[in-house]
Amino acid sequence: MIWRSGYHRRIAQLADFGTAFISFVLAYFISALLHRMEPSLFPPQVEIRTSYILIVIVLSMVYEILFDQQKAYSYQRFTSLLREYSIVMKVCFIGSLISISVLFLFGSKDIPRTIFIIFFIVSLFLFIAEKSLLFYAASLIRRKGRDRKRVILIGTGTRARNFITTVKNNFHWGLDIVGMLTGDIENVGLKIEGIKVLDHYKNIQHILKTVNPEEIIITISTKRFDQIRDVLEICEREGVAVRLNSDFFGHITKNVTIDNLFGLSIISFNMVRQPEMELFIKRIIDIAGSLAALIIFSPFMVVAAIGIWISDGKPILYHWNVIGINKKPFKSWKFRTMVKDADKLKERLMTENEMDGPVFKIKDDPRIIKFGKWLRKWSIDETPQLFSVLKGDMSLVGPRPAGPHELERYDSWQRRKLSIKPGITCLWQINGRNQIRKFDDWVKLDLEYIDNWSLLLDIKILLKTIPSVILGRGAS
Repeated sequence: MIWRSGYHRRIAQLADFGTAFISFVLAYFISALLHRMEPSLFPPQVEIRTSYILIVIVLSMVYEILFDQQKAYSYQRFTSLLREYSIVMKVCFIGSLISISVLFLFGSKDIPRTIFIIFFIVSLFLFIAEKSLLFYAASLIRRKGRDRKRVILIGTGTRARNFITTVKNNFHWGLDIVGMLTGDIENVGLKIEGIKVLDHYKNIQHILKTVNPEEIIITISTKRFDQIRDVLEICEREGVAVRLNSDFFGHITKNVTIDNLFGLSIISFNMVRQPEMELFIKRIIDIAGSLAALIIFSPFMVVAAIGIWISDGKPILYHWNVIGINKKPFKSWKFRTMVKDADKLKERLMTENEMDGPVFKIKDDPRIIKFGKWLRKWSIDETPQLFSVLKGDMSLVGPRPAGPHELERYDSWQRRKLSIKPGITCLWQINGRNQIRKFDDWVKLDLEYIDNWSLLLDIKILLKTIPSVILGRGAS
């Protein structure tokens, strides 16, 4: 939520509920209007039933839950419209999938499918409009001096100066820095970036009584944390919130979680984003997508198997050991496109390797059989990996799989690509995989995917992969 908790939080929840409900209603009437304009393209609307209205009310409440899971109602004074829009896109996508599933689960198969597409578009625009309205309303209220928060900074160094400058440049956050506390007594009485240093932070209890700040923001280095243990205890006793602007977490703060397990405080540093709901949806997409692809490609797979058997005999499949998520090995399959002793011949061809790094690739590889060139051009050789996706060892979208012999030659920073499931396609696929000659560039694309992962990015990659496969671009 953009404002404070409590009253304004409930306003935001009510606004989200209303926006979701209105989106369903508008989608229904827009669908009916389109049917009257073009009956051949848009099916007629079903009769409104009481059960449908109840389902829509429940689904509108689901949107509140989804926004809450995305921390849309948590402390958001430091938010931005870009973050708000990002949350809206995630919630609308996941919410639309849930809506489709619920309506079909309850036997509502007579509802036109087009209404779900219309609903997604309508809800996306309405939620963006709602969040923009709340954002600018909150900014306006704070600029007029309301809903502002009095804070005191602990620290007088570079981090404190940067924090003051940032707050001044973002007046709509509603933060008023009323003073600073220092660990160096000689700084008391000075003004830093226009803010007065009130006292040494060992006198925090006196400051809390006389200044009455609503929050304390700590900006000192973690090297001096042992000196402010009393500050934390006093603030806890006084019921004053403490926030930390620290160098302790480095650049991985977005992946930090704090849990209390049986009295043990556990701080977890996750090197990749792990939103449970989105990963669950990703797994559903993997299962549904791999099943659909296996059905679509089954005739081509039969042709591939027969072609390999006729042109070069058995085995039809090439079994290869792959390093998966968290460096755990698993076995996967491809259609065999090379001669039977290809791995032995590889040693003789190492001097012709065109890739800079642990990966082996050469143009017009003499080990590839004639029929294998056709399979590679249209990526038919990759289709058996769909079984690995179905099994859960791989994903439709993810970093390029690694072989054990390759992993041994990885640099330390390159090993991070194994922190998520490998995939059949990724950024390297749609950026011309065989035009990339430096292994470092290949890995950088994988790490770019990991750092920016979202369901929308997966869909974008999948949509761009389809024309690449159909046109045979980048494969060899």
